[in-house]
Amino acid sequence: MRTAGMFAELGQTRHPEPVESIADNIGAGPIEDAELVTRYLDNGYVLIDMMDVERDVLDPEQEILSGSSIMTDGDWLWRQDLSYYVRRHHVTLPPELLATIRERRYAIPPVDEERLVALTGDAERLAF
Repeated sequence: MRTAGMFAELGQTRHPEPVESIADNIGAGPIEDAELVTRYLDNGYVLIDMMDVERDVLDPEQEILSGSSIMTDGDWLWRQDLSYYVRRHHVTLPPELLATIRERRYAIPPVDEERLVALTGDAERLAF
């Protein structure tokens, strides 16, 4: 399973390899289609819904609701707060994910229930 935004600073108990730092993934500015990209991320299927309040690791005075929830588009897993970090701090996405989002014209594809159940197992291994 491909993952995005599972940065070391965000506190999951298990990080995908290789572990990345959010500090190494901050872009110089927003991408041209940031609004569409973040909408795609926001519209993913929620696999694990966490009722939590996370601190913004780059601006600790800011809080993010349900930030550690895990979402998917059927091919990628990401934390719910990834769209926040892309929007607010210009965090970059893996080029393959960005290409997929654009190829799909910013629309989350339908994913069948069997696939979502399998992905939930993958997400649980990352989150717990």
